[in-house]
Amino acid sequence: MVFNLRTFSFAESVEDDPTPPKSFSLKELRRATDNFSSKNIVGSICWGKVYKGRLADGSQVTVKRANYVNRSSEEEFEAEVQVGSTVSTHPNVLRLRGFCRTKKELLLVYPLMINKNLFHNLRGRPDRFARPLDWTTRKRIALGAARGLAHLHNQGNIKILHRNICPINILLNVHFEAVIGGFSLAVIMHENNAEEGTIEWLPWSADSGSDSQSCHRYEDVYVNTTLGGTVGFVAPEYCHSGKCTLKNDVFAYGTMLLELMSGTRISKLKLSVILRTRTSWEG
Repeated sequence: MVFNLRTFSFAESVEDDPTPPKSFSLKELRRATDNFSSKNIVGSICWGKVYKGRLADGSQVTVKRANYVNRSSEEEFEAEVQVGSTVSTHPNVLRLRGFCRTKKELLLVYPLMINKNLFHNLRGRPDRFARPLDWTTRKRIALGAARGLAHLHNQGNIKILHRNICPINILLNVHFEAVIGGFSLAVIMHENNAEEGTIEWLPWSADSGSDSQSCHRYEDVYVNTTLGGTVGFVAPEYCHSGKCTLKNDVFAYGTMLLELMSGTRISKLKLSVILRTRTSWEG
């Protein structure tokens, strides 16, 4: 299917404007997390730690805190604030409650997801073998993640490329419903940064001497970005061309779905396929 900027809708959103995230003071967040106590650490991200806390209004939150302030942490902080300030409310998309920025601190505040994330429930939960996710729950997670991703891709006047759909960014609420989070690599796609053209790449199995006839190609609307995402969840055409389309998120969703259904890390699934293929060749 061919898209172009004339048919790729950037029409005005029909939904209400999102409630802007609150600007918290550092004092408020110190109080909420018991001065960032190590007892309140519930996880980590590439640029910092994640704390659980309770705000003055009694609501439970997670607070992402950068280990240090540099160009990389500032870019990822700004990406999350921009997405949180832009995306309209949806039950399957994590809502940014607020943020705090000082010369020495970068902090993001989100609602607490009581059942952590899909990665934890598939591979990190101590009782996951005795009490695995049942198929009804897995179906609920798959559908919720799909709805959340569709919402990001159909924001009306903008479209959000997540760029890092993977089990660790599929959060689970108290009802084990999927809530998409992890927007540090997200790109807001709009008329000023979107281009239309040919996406072209060589398949992974192609020899270096293959001619151009072996290339895959299609026409689409894309954003030129530096490569980002989790290994195994990045579409091959994005790896090859640096042109990121909405299809990259769909590829990542499909990969996540394989892990959800099998309970096996995608790298192990790929290795299993390679070994079976090699065995069939040798036979």
